[in-house]
Amino acid sequence: MYKLGLLGQGISYTLSPLVHGAIFDYLGVEGTYDVFDTPPESFSDTVKKMRETLDGFNVTKPYKEKIIPLLDEDKSGCGAVNTVAVKEGKAVGCNTDGSGFIRSFSEGWELGGGESVLVLGAGGAAKVVAKTLKDSGFEVYVHNRTAEKSKSLVRETGAREWRGGEAAAVVNCTSCGLKKGDNPLDSLGGALDLKKVAYAYDLIYSPPETDFLATLKKMGARTKNGLDMLIYQAVRADEIILGVSLTDGDYREIKRNVLRIAKA
Repeated sequence: MYKLGLLGQGISYTLSPLVHGAIFDYLGVEGTYDVFDTPPESFSDTVKKMRETLDGFNVTKPYKEKIIPLLDEDKSGCGAVNTVAVKEGKAVGCNTDGSGFIRSFSEGWELGGGESVLVLGAGGAAKVVAKTLKDSGFEVYVHNRTAEKSKSLVRETGAREWRGGEAAAVVNCTSCGLKKGDNPLDSLGGALDLKKVAYAYDLIYSPPETDFLATLKKMGARTKNGLDMLIYQAVRADEIILGVSLTDGDYREIKRNVLRIAKA
């Protein structure tokens, strides 16, 4: 019986238990996946408990960077951990957001790898997305409401700071959009030519269509939310924690199963 979980704050909406349950079923293993919705004052104690009782766990907002000092080793390569494998008392941090994102971002879209992509946000998710896009050959720009955070992200990832103009794709890595009426495009102050955006991607998957996606869809962009990324990063995380190796076909079949269950 594998015991896994999710660490974060304000995450009662998460579909992660459903996703990992589908992965367990597909692999034919028994497992549980619990949600640890944790306030900051309980963070350290909760991590200690999870390390002692689980085989591994995922980490989401706002703890992807804060958890690193509490681990024995950080193999994320980006300073943001979303997966922790626990073996013989040793906790090792990894990051599967990048692989999950790029698999989802590229799937079904005609992207050659040299297009300009504007990343909105400067937190842990934006850092991973910007680095992954840069490593995949895209021309990456970043924008955040706080200019200093944008500059820091530029230094860490090799991306460029957004100065306005055109972008082939825009990726929202902020939490702006979880509430109706919130739109991260507002922070750009009209400095982006929306009619020239061909692709829009939002890491948010609940609601399934944010104002950000709705706005760019009306302008003619093709849009995706972050549900496929959630599924793909979860599959990769379970590969690491459970010590299994899956094919592209396995990934696609697991996604179909999750989407079928989610719609039921």
